[in-house]
Formats: sequence, C-alpha cells, structure tokens
Amino acid sequence: MSFWRSIKKIASVLVLVMLLNTVFAAITVSALPAHSELQQIQDELNLTESEIQELLLFIQEHSSSIEEAIEVDENLKANIEQYNEYSKEFAMILAFADIATSQTSTVSHLSDSSIPSEISPAIWPIVWAVVAAIIKAAVKKKMGKKIQKQIGDKFDRDVWPQIEPGIKAQYERYGYTRNKGPEAPSQPNGINQGEHIISLFGQDGIEYLRLDVFTSQSRNHTRWHFHTKDNWPDHKGNIDLYHNSLPKWGSE
Repeated sequence: MSFWRSIKKIASVLVLVMLLNTVFAAITVSALPAHSELQQIQDELNLTESEIQELLLFIQEHSSSIEEAIEVDENLKANIEQYNEYSKEFAMILAFADIATSQTSTVSHLSDSSIPSEISPAIWPIVWAVVAAIIKAAVKKKMGKKIQKQIGDKFDRDVWPQIEPGIKAQYERYGYTRNKGPEAPSQPNGINQGEHIISLFGQDGIEYLRLDVFTSQSRNHTRWHFHTKDNWPDHKGNIDLYHNSLPKWGSE
C-alpha cells in the first residue's frame, strides 16, 4: 500500500470516528429527561402527576364555560396571561391555583359519602375557583352590558361575598359536573327574563343549587338568593340591591 493511500485510509477512519462521536453525543443529550411543564406545575403546586392530569381533564371538559368566564373577567384574563410561557391549560391551572390560595376559607373534599367523587381532595380548592368563575360569568351574562354598568360592581362588592360561602358549602357536599345558565333563545335578548341565573349539577348528575334574582315590578330593586335541593322552596342569601330601574336582562 502506498504512503498516500495509507494516509487517506487513516483520515477516513478518523472522520468516521468523529461522526460517530457526534451522533452518540446527540443521542445522549436527547435521552436526558427534560424538566417538562408537567413537572414544573407539580413542583410549584405540590400536586401529584395524576392530580395535575385530573385538573387538565376538568378544564378540557368545561373549556367552553371557562372561556366565557375568562372573556368577561379582565382580572382573571390578566392572571392567566401572566403565565403565558406555559401552554394554555397549564396557565389556567396556575391562575386558578393563585385564586384558590388567596381565598381565606378552605374547601374540603366531598362531604356526602353516598355520592361518588371523581376528583381528588387536593385539587378541590382549585376546582372551586373554576366553578366560582363560571357562576360569576353566568351572572354577567344574565345582566348584559347595560345592567353590568349599573350594578355589576355592587354585585361583586355587596352580593357575591355574602352568598359565596353558602354556595361553596353546597359545592363541597355535591361537587360539580355541569351547569345550566340563563340562556333562553325564545326570550328577549336570548336571556331568561325570570329569576333563574344558573343551576349547578353534582357528581350524581342531579341539580343541587339554583342561583336566582328577584326583580321588583319597578325594576329598581333586586334580591339575590339561591335555592338548594334539600329544601327547594327556601330562599337562602336574600341580599337586596336598590338602584335605578333596570332594562331587560341581557341588554347590550
């Protein structure tokens, strides 16, 4: 074998070794476990992977109601947008977890042992933050923009803080699977012009709470209250607001 042929052969072998080293290095790096979003959320909220997966499933199942809640609540929208480095669902989880942490009262797991629960106790406070946002979005839908301008702040300040504990207690007992809001296509503005705002349905699929608002004939007095399935005729809450005469519910 000539000298130059030997040199070329050695050079070819060296190039091949370098290529193989590069490939193996790439494989080694790609095989390293990435610190995924899921792991970051687990670490931040101190929840298990299965609990995070439950939250993701809950958010996906109720995505349309949650989107409506975000659309009408600028504070909620801002809370979610601060986590814009995360995917949408994870950003929602973090935002609702912040809301749950800021609440002074705690939420226990399902208290009625005869009703099966599909939600882990650890995530109930976060789920309640979602349900509360859905309820408040239904109230805003019932009002419409014109009534929101008149009494929206009064509801947030004077009504919701007083009725939330009672509604939350019912949620703690029965859980949440779906709601029926104030939409009524055959009525003015597509909104129920009667008292009904939103009904909540529990883990057993049965309605257990109905949030209503009474309106005086002159429409300058509203009484916000709720009913529960243990005694439907009973009016709970009964928070009165006095204001200028309101237009029809849902007026834009």
